Amino acid sequence: MTADTSRDRVAGAAAEAARGVPGVAFLRPGVADLLRTRITDRTQRRAPLTGNRTPGVRVGRDEGGGWRLDIRLVLRRGHRALDVTRAVRTAVLAALPEEPAVSVRITVTGVV
Repeated sequence: MTADTSRDRVAGAAAEAARGVPGVAFLRPGVADLLRTRITDRTQRRAPLTGNRTPGVRVGRDEGGGWRLDIRLVLRRGHRALDVTRAVRTAVLAALPEEPAVSVRITVTGVV
């Protein structure tokens, strides 16, 4: 399995787990995700896109070789950010039991 395939698998599992938590309205794509979507819609692809393909989840490696996840999400009104972020962290870690070292950072970017 290549590094990009592993990265995509980890990002996809984390995104699916996060979306399933009560109180999460949606994952918030970053600027790079939005630009990638706009460019892909308007031009023919000459080279494959690299990097993370899961909007709202950034995946990287830390110095020790473990996964570093950065999840950006929008909350549903009436849910406490602390409770939702703790539940998202728990769900993401449970979705990746085969990964030995995973650090998760969650940023709440809005409420709807």
